[in-house]
Amino acid sequence: METNSKNQTRFVLRDAYLFWPRWKQFLYRVFFQAFLYLGFLFSLFLVFLGFGRYRAGGILGVFFFFFAILRKNMSDCPVNEKYLTKNKINLAVFLSPQAKDLLSETRFFSQERHLSLIASFFYLCFNEPEIIQSLSYLDYTPEHLGELREQLLQYSSSTKESVQDFFLQLTRESLAEAQELKRDSLDVYSLMLGAFHFTDPEAVKLLEELGIEKNDLAIAFAINLLAKKKNVEPIKGLTDTPQNFFRPKKIRVNRSLTSRPTPTLDKFSVDFTDLAQRLKIGVMVGHLTEYEALVKILSRPGKNNVLLLGEAGIGKETIVSYLAYNLVRGQVPPVLRDYRLIALSFSSLFQDLKTPFEACNRLDQIVKEVLANNDIILYLSDLHNYKLLTQEGGLSAFEILKPLFEGNTPLIATSTPVDFHRLLEIDSTVKNSFEIIRVQEVSEVEALKILAFQSLSWQRKTKIKISYQALKRAVLLAKRFLTDTPLPSSAESLLTEALEGARQRKQKLVTEQDIVNLVSVKTSIPLEVSQGEETERLLSLEQDIHKSFINQEEAVALVADALRQYRAGLANPNKPIGVFLFVGPTGVGKTELSKILAKVYFGSEKLMIRFDMSEYQDQRGVFRFIGDPEGQTSGVLTEAVKERPFSLILLDEFEKAHPKVLDLFLPLFDEGRLTDNLGNTIDFTNTIIIATSNALSDYIKDEIEKGTAFNTLTEQLKKKLTNYFNPELLNRFDEVVVFRPLTQEHLKEIVKLKLNSLQLTMLEKKISLEFDFSVVERLAQLGYNPIFGARPLDTVIRHFIKDELAQLILKNKVKAGDKVFCTVVNNNFQLTVTS
Repeated sequence: METNSKNQTRFVLRDAYLFWPRWKQFLYRVFFQAFLYLGFLFSLFLVFLGFGRYRAGGILGVFFFFFAILRKNMSDCPVNEKYLTKNKINLAVFLSPQAKDLLSETRFFSQERHLSLIASFFYLCFNEPEIIQSLSYLDYTPEHLGELREQLLQYSSSTKESVQDFFLQLTRESLAEAQELKRDSLDVYSLMLGAFHFTDPEAVKLLEELGIEKNDLAIAFAINLLAKKKNVEPIKGLTDTPQNFFRPKKIRVNRSLTSRPTPTLDKFSVDFTDLAQRLKIGVMVGHLTEYEALVKILSRPGKNNVLLLGEAGIGKETIVSYLAYNLVRGQVPPVLRDYRLIALSFSSLFQDLKTPFEACNRLDQIVKEVLANNDIILYLSDLHNYKLLTQEGGLSAFEILKPLFEGNTPLIATSTPVDFHRLLEIDSTVKNSFEIIRVQEVSEVEALKILAFQSLSWQRKTKIKISYQALKRAVLLAKRFLTDTPLPSSAESLLTEALEGARQRKQKLVTEQDIVNLVSVKTSIPLEVSQGEETERLLSLEQDIHKSFINQEEAVALVADALRQYRAGLANPNKPIGVFLFVGPTGVGKTELSKILAKVYFGSEKLMIRFDMSEYQDQRGVFRFIGDPEGQTSGVLTEAVKERPFSLILLDEFEKAHPKVLDLFLPLFDEGRLTDNLGNTIDFTNTIIIATSNALSDYIKDEIEKGTAFNTLTEQLKKKLTNYFNPELLNRFDEVVVFRPLTQEHLKEIVKLKLNSLQLTMLEKKISLEFDFSVVERLAQLGYNPIFGARPLDTVIRHFIKDELAQLILKNKVKAGDKVFCTVVNNNFQLTVTS
């Protein structure tokens, strides 16, 4: 059987062993093993008892059979470019003996149990020790695997399947997986991952019911393979180390014979190529685009200095370490192969020194040593620090480095966006000498892989295991809530803190709940492990809001519908959760609904960020929001969302802001992001944004009194709002929500809510407080103002009820266990105390 790929390479699977009957395979294995071991023993016999050419033949035989015995568990050919560039490829030559036996047993098991081939394959995989051990890293217990095996026995074969077609498709899909895992053969790991590429309905259904994600499985396999390498630091020294020493790889740097000594540089630097040779550094997950750009720039003639620009912890040094490892392996362009990568330590320049002058002298000597060599790539971490080191006379360390910028020594420097903008961007030397590569945050999948490797190292050191679900939850919540620090650093910080907590509590396992609890404490947001609780909360959102909010049913329903659509995945995930314009008279509940929504949806009113837009009536308001161009002042909006990325933003009296300020919100409403004054992109996709406006309040009141249908009123209002807002801005709102004026009946209900809240407060003091209905009616009368709506209610309750209560408590006339009854007599409020 054969098939063609897109590049016209023909894949075939030709190996008679795979299709032999079981007895024939058994005899072949017995005779082959006997041949190897008897041949080895006979060769030894000739070596010790033979003479002359017989002894020489015996020695050759010993080497031959010893090598054959060692290779008997390997594939015929390794999976590498040498064997993958042919027009016709027999995939059988890449199969390990264990993989061949797995495929053969799949055929037998399918026939004996009348199961589908893919169900039989997975059933047998779940019996393989390597797979069982790997799945344990995903928190699968033997009992759970037993349940999965029982589940697979239900997949009977409904149609006659072609065994050869199945094997060919499986091995072909496994080829890329073997390369991704850096395996030398198609083994059990790569075959199982390859099975996830099957797209026929039965396979898709089976994979869904198994509930195992391919990315998780690949990470588990990588962890299991690493766990066997006891002397390799996962994440620091993780490399694609050879599977065996019979397939040697180049692991040394070709040192230039013209190299000159660098004693001063050696004393204050770290040789990254030496660390990479000893497998102490070299891992890189993600950042491939940045790495390829780095190598391309370093390899070209002329301007070949690179400045890696990114937030602290984003992975800049990871990219440099990976370059060092590839220099060691010789897997770089020829022009770079004789280079060594040296990292100059800025802090070490001050070792045993008292003045910047002495440090600058050291640096000057280092520059001379580097310029005298032609085989050094110099790594300058945090280049901006050299701007800060200034000796007497005003000459900075940065000025001392400038001969390197203009020389032939390739340089790799790093900086953060803030420090670059503050110290380096204004220097024309940097612009003329360096190519800037902006280092992006790794994806969530890549961050999970990095932390999974790191967890293995943590477990070895602390004897505390981090569950895989805890790792996934840490990445998810760090990405969602801790946006001021990039992945994987933000998630790593969570996990190390959780590990310390587990150590103090003498726990042996960090669970998903531990991570959720930790993030809840850090963000003051109540979180749940189960999404079922969040779903239930969304379905009952209107009822929850109306427990503390009266009237405005249409407004509440519109907001609730939009939030449900977002959570169900029907809205654009690259926009904020919801963007609403609340329009209506003062005091009808626009701000109150925003507060309640923050509490119900996010868990706390503290997660509402409020801006009075009447304070932003001039053009400078733009810089107040995003920061000034000079970088001296941070933006109040961008910084607030950095600190609380999961929050509700209230833009009060939106129509009063300057048009340039309003234009600032166009990309924010549409794309869910905003760029601050330092060029950082701030993520707003976890926010709800509510703008309020009192525009057209009289028109709303008049139309409602006329009996205009609410939907009609809303459409008419949208057209009239173009007199206040740019149509382009209006179209960015998910909903324009119209608020009705309040009636006396609504006010009475609001009074009841506020009095209930006061009763609960008194109950905490063990004092019973009761109100006559006349109190509700009188407060509703006093608390309503045609201009301010229900806003005076709080003032009225405080003046007529709370002030009196406070005096009674302070005079000790009301104490714990007492009952207080409030009523209205002759339009005056009267409090009666009984014990």
